[in-house]
Amino acid sequence: MTTWLQTFSKPISHLWTARGRSILIASLVATGVLSSTKPLGLFEPLERFSFDVMLRFQDDRPLDPRLLIVGITEADLQQYGWPMSDAQLAELLANIQVHQPSVVGLDLYRSNDRPPGSEALQAQLQAENLIAIKNVGSDSTIGEVPAPPSVPQERVGFNDLPIDPDGILRRGLIFVRSRQTAYYSFALRVVLQHLGSALPLQTTDDALILGDTQFPVITPGAGGYQNIDDRGYQILLHYRNSAAPALMVSASQVLSGQLDPALIRDRVVLIGSVAASLKDQFYNPYSATRDTEFMMSGVVVHAHMISQMLDAVAGTPALYRFMPQWGETLWLLGWAIAAGVVVWAIKRPLGVVGAGAIMLLSITSLGWLGIANLVWLPIAEPMLGVLIAGGIATLQKLLYRSTHDALTGLPLRDVLIVQIQRSLQSSPMRHEVPAISVAFLDVDRFKLINQSLGHSTGDRVLRTIAKRIRQAIPPAVQLARVGGDEFALLFQNTPREQIEQALDELQQILSEPFQLNDHQLSITASVGLAIAQEGHKYLPENLMRDAYTAMYRAKSLGRSRYEIFSTGMQVEAMNRLRLESDLQTALNQDEFVLYYQPIVQLDTGKIAGFEALVRWSKPENCFVPPDQFIPIAEDTGLIVPLGQWIFREACRQLKVWQQQFPDYALKMSINLSQRQFEQADLVQQIDTVLTEVEIPPNTVQLEITESTAMIDVEAAIALMVRIRQLGVRFSIDDFGTGYSSLSYLHRLPVDALKVDKSFVGRMEQSSEDRDIVQTMISLGHKLGMEVIAEGIERSSHLANLREHQCDYGQGYLFSAPLPASQATALLHQISVFQGTLPTTDQDTTLDV
Repeated sequence: MTTWLQTFSKPISHLWTARGRSILIASLVATGVLSSTKPLGLFEPLERFSFDVMLRFQDDRPLDPRLLIVGITEADLQQYGWPMSDAQLAELLANIQVHQPSVVGLDLYRSNDRPPGSEALQAQLQAENLIAIKNVGSDSTIGEVPAPPSVPQERVGFNDLPIDPDGILRRGLIFVRSRQTAYYSFALRVVLQHLGSALPLQTTDDALILGDTQFPVITPGAGGYQNIDDRGYQILLHYRNSAAPALMVSASQVLSGQLDPALIRDRVVLIGSVAASLKDQFYNPYSATRDTEFMMSGVVVHAHMISQMLDAVAGTPALYRFMPQWGETLWLLGWAIAAGVVVWAIKRPLGVVGAGAIMLLSITSLGWLGIANLVWLPIAEPMLGVLIAGGIATLQKLLYRSTHDALTGLPLRDVLIVQIQRSLQSSPMRHEVPAISVAFLDVDRFKLINQSLGHSTGDRVLRTIAKRIRQAIPPAVQLARVGGDEFALLFQNTPREQIEQALDELQQILSEPFQLNDHQLSITASVGLAIAQEGHKYLPENLMRDAYTAMYRAKSLGRSRYEIFSTGMQVEAMNRLRLESDLQTALNQDEFVLYYQPIVQLDTGKIAGFEALVRWSKPENCFVPPDQFIPIAEDTGLIVPLGQWIFREACRQLKVWQQQFPDYALKMSINLSQRQFEQADLVQQIDTVLTEVEIPPNTVQLEITESTAMIDVEAAIALMVRIRQLGVRFSIDDFGTGYSSLSYLHRLPVDALKVDKSFVGRMEQSSEDRDIVQTMISLGHKLGMEVIAEGIERSSHLANLREHQCDYGQGYLFSAPLPASQATALLHQISVFQGTLPTTDQDTTLDV
């Protein structure tokens, strides 16, 4: 059961990353802020504006054939005057009724007689299909205007058009119910008359039901509305177009009998003023510039309402729908989350801006599609949500990038230091379980991967390593990247046995081979562990330092292992630091000297040349072993100026010997470190020294290791060719101990191979080593190279090498490395070695 939980807990915990937290926080904050401020009505003007804009881009629908508008125009006013007399209005109604309309809606206020013709008008008003209008007094400029007294209340509808705060008519009030009475709007009365009185009308709290059709009412929060007067049953008007929804004729056309009777028969005929001078005009969503050209008269607005309601009852989509509050919240939250995802997913700022613009355009497009399908989706709110969530996520991303590694997503060193500090302050020290333990991990030979396969491949390797470390460690362990190829782990209240087990598993997982392009890589790491001890006060930096020191010890002991910090390591680290400082001083104060070990032609015993080896002689007359200062010089880069001095001094000494001993034809072997080999101006440096010293270039032989040549074979070949063009020779040092490929060896412009002393020294004890040496000598000769054996210390070594026809050799059998004066004396004393040991100096040899 525990294993099962651990298996599934890691993926779940990894989902809750800093990125996921940022996206969630940004989206929740944006949603919370906008949802809490929405009731204040701050976004309503933007939502109304966006609704109008999108409505203007909708296609106009054809004229409604069920309606006819008889408009009293400016020309009619000039011809008949205003208000029209009862006789004129009676004649107008008679000319319409004679053609049998379905219903006549008299959208004119007519509460007083306008003789002559009052009796005729009263007769026309008695028609069963006539609907009159009254004003309930909501418009203060008009006041309350009752319907004609002769028209019964069941054929009277109120005129109350709710105007939004910006002066735009978007809603229609169709029904109001009080405790005692129900009030029908003019438009609803006309619709009911047209459809027949048998059509039942019912009401609920949130809808008016006409037959089988529900008319959902507008409430605060519907669509883009936040604060509206939602009394009664209101609907959002669905305009057919920016003008009249039906055919419009003038009153003069009706009175003159010029109208086709088919335009009236069985239609809804609305009579009202359309003359602008009568001030019965309304701004609507098409009135973008508040131009009178896009204003609608009251009768035209009623025609739109009636057409919309008739469509709805007929089953044609005509009623706007709105998201519920929870739906709007999810709509907003979804866009806010999308904005956070975009900010984190796209690296370049311009890309984020472009994606943000696409998101805003997408919101607008969806809003337009919603309006086209009669759904009012909030637009301003999600747009603001995108901007707010994107802004918050951007700030969090900037903060995250300043504290986390962009390549692996891991916290950086400063974050880990803070975590260690908090842990030290909050975790009690217990004898049984250490409160804090810090492991410092360094990838072995990572520089080789970068140099041979490229930095992009190295980055992929680092991502793989970080992923594997996460998989190997318990979820509670905190991981950070603290350097180029260095990682640190913080264990809290974890027994030492569990930590060591975790480090063992980590080494095993890291070492599993993985395929990268055409290369199969196996990664190892050196790990140092520092455990906070009871009774000691620690600073986070000290624990990190101790773990690093232990890691360095693990690396020096062969890599691919872990070491636990002890106080002795700190002393050793301090000594190393002191040695680094002394090394710089030694270079400035000329404390280095060269020793020379003779290289002997084995078949004749003659001295063919020397190998220059550096020694450090401190002022207090003590020598620092090369195996102590050479690695430090390599790590610190001091090997470059030191190597330049060695090359110049060795060439100068060779010039002296060539002048003193012209018959010897002496050569000088000089070691070239990897850092020297990587210098861009190496060829120029060598040429300058050779020119200054004036020695034959072919008497200088540069020694490089196999690993140096194999880092970038093509570049190494190109550089070696340029140096050989100067006349300088090359040899491969410590051959057989590196990682060279025989397929590349024959391509290297090399003159000699140096067999490593480890093989030579074991020839007597191991037939395998003796065979290896013989193979190396044979291989070198077949490639046209000379072969030099190192570490010849016994006469038996010499005999075996001569038997295998090795060309040259060096070692303590002939001479230890000697200072220049003793080497000069040796040249005076000995012309041919007879296999005796001329000196008992036991100086350790180590190549530079």
